[in-house]
Amino acid sequence: MNVFLMCFSAGACLLLSFMLFFHPLGQNLKANRWLALFVFLMGSSFLEVSLRSEEYPFANLSLWLNALQFIMAPSLWLSTLYFVNPTKSFAKKDVLHFLPFLIYTSIAFLGFSGSTNLMLIKLFSIGSADFLVRDIVPVQLAAYIIFCYLALIRHKKNLRLIAAATSEISLDWLRYFLLILIFMLLFWINDALIGLPQMLDIMPVVYTGAVFFLSYFSIRQRTIFEFDTKELQDITALFEAPVPKQPKKTGRLDKAELALLSEKLDKLVTEEKIFLDNGLSLPVLADKLGISIHDASYLINEATGGNFYNFINSKRVEEAKRLLASDKVEALNMVGIAFASGFNSKTAFNTAFKKWTGMSPTEYAKSNNRQ
Repeated sequence: MNVFLMCFSAGACLLLSFMLFFHPLGQNLKANRWLALFVFLMGSSFLEVSLRSEEYPFANLSLWLNALQFIMAPSLWLSTLYFVNPTKSFAKKDVLHFLPFLIYTSIAFLGFSGSTNLMLIKLFSIGSADFLVRDIVPVQLAAYIIFCYLALIRHKKNLRLIAAATSEISLDWLRYFLLILIFMLLFWINDALIGLPQMLDIMPVVYTGAVFFLSYFSIRQRTIFEFDTKELQDITALFEAPVPKQPKKTGRLDKAELALLSEKLDKLVTEEKIFLDNGLSLPVLADKLGISIHDASYLINEATGGNFYNFINSKRVEEAKRLLASDKVEALNMVGIAFASGFNSKTAFNTAFKKWTGMSPTEYAKSNNRQ
């Protein structure tokens, strides 16, 4: 074990946790502070590995570091919940995630384990490998990573209810963060249960490199929900009870209201071309319609059969098709067409255009003999 690299990784984690806790841009504060705790605890686990050597006789410190490892997975989970839920607050039920930590500390610090290192107590065997108490931590972390990943999938789907451009707020950076953790976890599980010498030899190098990649993705994050408190509460309610899942018989608007609002929505789209605003969101549209965010989502679902994301981007693609088939295509490049159609990036433009037409913008322009 390369003690220097493990200590170096621990120091890098400490620095990253400091940056996340005192985020310079002040964005996603609660989520980042839970993530800072996770990164700090990950660094403490690296430090604990370094202290296992007899050259570092810090028994009491190791005891604390062992106990803190049981908080890693819950802190990662709570961080993810704060990222995906704009009004999340710590609830009593969240304490349940810390039960393994409380149980371990009760046994360890009250002396129920005797003189034996509690982390090294054998629970059962898997083939020729012994499953020790310390092996609970990577298994716990693996389970929570899966829960986090599923939460991000739901988040990405929910974003399409309120935004037409989701690439910058879809938390893809956190998804990459989790993938790197999975890669690190493979080496941790090998160290705990399998013991392949090749993986053990490069493990310190892998951990060090992984910490730098985690730092890279962490600092690329954007503010997810830039709305006021009332809008955030409405968005949370919408996420918890998406309109498409509501039975038709429990419509939020009666037929007269629906007809009147549908006409108003059509005017905003056809005459004012509101979809050309690349910063358009469901709260903005709801404000123009003079209704709640949830009612606006219901209106779009009833009028179009889809969500806000599909509704707005389909209109933008139609505008792009019009521009690509006109003389303006000669004065505008593809980036210009994208922004003139309401998209905020060429990538989002290409993705949406191909989804609705089955071809790229360039192919469409060529099919119209314009390029």
